[in-house]
Amino acid sequence: MGIAGKTLLVTLALLAGAWVSGRIERVLMRGEPGAMHQAGTAAVHLGRRDRWLYPIGPAVALAAVLLGAVVMPFGPALVGEDLQIGVFYFIVVIDFAVLGIALSGWGANTGHAVEACYRAVAQLVAYVVPLGMAVVGTIMMAKSLSTTRIVEAQQGVWFIVLQPLGFALYLVTGLMQCYRAPFLEPFADSVVGGVLGVSTGPEALIWRLALSGLLLLVAAMGAVLFLGGWSGPWLPAPLWMALKTLGLMILMLAGGRMVRPLSVARMLGLSWKVLIPLGLANVLLVGGLILLKIGPTG
Repeated sequence: MGIAGKTLLVTLALLAGAWVSGRIERVLMRGEPGAMHQAGTAAVHLGRRDRWLYPIGPAVALAAVLLGAVVMPFGPALVGEDLQIGVFYFIVVIDFAVLGIALSGWGANTGHAVEACYRAVAQLVAYVVPLGMAVVGTIMMAKSLSTTRIVEAQQGVWFIVLQPLGFALYLVTGLMQCYRAPFLEPFADSVVGGVLGVSTGPEALIWRLALSGLLLLVAAMGAVLFLGGWSGPWLPAPLWMALKTLGLMILMLAGGRMVRPLSVARMLGLSWKVLIPLGLANVLLVGGLILLKIGPTG
């Protein structure tokens, strides 16, 4: 498959997945206030927007999601590009969505949007270290950063069985990474929805697509790292991957809504006092399992 075919495949998969994730979220949010703020509901100060920074923000966020989808395997030979540093590439590229929020927040030139920009950056600080520790355990056990190699390493047993602590850590930090309840500070009502509150028309549509795609990719990477990716009996590989991704999205969205929203300060406290120590413990446990030769061999 050529570059054009891979680009089309990745784009179609992302659009379909983003639409599904948006529908799931809408069903779970039905009848409830808060959660993700509706676009364009705040007062829009068109004349105060920076002509460059404001519109480039959603484009940067969507580009980050599209580039992150390139290394997501939907089958043994169904991946945009099987990079040897795939997981590292994914973690670095997808966090450029934060840069998009910062650019739009600053470029909107409103107090609430600028505050949302700082909240997004602070949230990145809160989740990035424990998220990395959750992922490191799977890399250690698979002995590879390739997303396809990590799936192949789980042919005998899924990593969720060997690393349940790492899986739980990934779910919590994944919710922080994709700005879903209870980690909604950059889009909370207290800042009138942040960049979503000042976005209208095409910008609002691109933001919706980028944020839904972000949730889809975080869930899909969770399926790759802990649930054996595309592997499974009877059904076609892409269908297994889709079902696992869908199940993780529902689990994350439904579980997150059972907890009261956390402020950025409480997120940072949770990260440094709880998540990072648990991440260190997970890495030590995985190291012990490897020394005991428990898990994939070869």
